[in-house]
Amino acid sequence: MKKTILICTLALLASVSASARSLVLVLSDSTKIYFLLDDKPVMRMENGKVLIDTQAFSFEDVDHFYISQTDDPSGIEAVMAEKKVKFDGQSLVVEGNKTVEVYAMNGVKMKAKVSQAAGMTTVDTEGLAKGSYVVKIGKSSFKFLKK
Repeated sequence: MKKTILICTLALLASVSASARSLVLVLSDSTKIYFLLDDKPVMRMENGKVLIDTQAFSFEDVDHFYISQTDDPSGIEAVMAEKKVKFDGQSLVVEGNKTVEVYAMNGVKMKAKVSQAAGMTTVDTEGLAKGSYVVKIGKSSFKFLKK
């Protein structure tokens, strides 16, 4: 049933106006994961999973998804400002003592050194290879590129 609903929703996605900005996947823990429509993400269902590009999510973990004209994951500066996050190319600094996790694009949790001092949480990304990663701060997440 859920698979049928998802497939029907996909058909509707094709008819969304060109002004839509992102595909937003909402997980059962309220985490939102954004995919820019300009990047033409490929979404499919296979073996009890929702696959979007290289990321996989079990049906049970997906609460719902939608196409948004206002949610803009390319506006990373707005997300970072809202979450009080700074990235200098080597370290990710979050204001406050927050739980911060770093994931590879395939969903594997990465080993990144996280330290907390003076009301700031710092994630040292030096040990990470160049590439794209997902950072989860509480119930929010966003992608970042390590060059």
